[in-house]
Amino acid sequence: MEEKISCMAIVVAGKNKKKALLLNSEGEWVFPKGHVENGETYVKTALRELYEEAKISITEKDCIGQVDEFSFFFDGENATKIIKVFGFKIEKPQKIMYNKDECFIDGKWVDIEKVSSLLKHDDAKAAFEKFLKLI
Repeated sequence: MEEKISCMAIVVAGKNKKKALLLNSEGEWVFPKGHVENGETYVKTALRELYEEAKISITEKDCIGQVDEFSFFFDGENATKIIKVFGFKIEKPQKIMYNKDECFIDGKWVDIEKVSSLLKHDDAKAAFEKFLKLI
């Protein structure tokens, strides 16, 4: 069975009232993520996807590390998808310019207390909860 690796970026901004970046993909709130390209490190993949999907530009120094990893079988590609989740902290939210060409219909900075209630997938919720314990 083929395995495909993707990397997800969870980004939190702010010092006191922290907010997390979420994108809306066809009615579902998600964190930016995508496939690893040849020669990329996992962190660079997460940063590239963040920029491609939301035009948020941050650097590896903003990364607090890999906060989680989960996998699932994806029928559409007949493969097991492994998602490596990286957490990032920045001082203040940047303007989100979500990529309509990748089926995104909205993007926003959400108070961290409300993020889990907007996420559909339990794996993403669990990864976010693990990330919160590290910041």
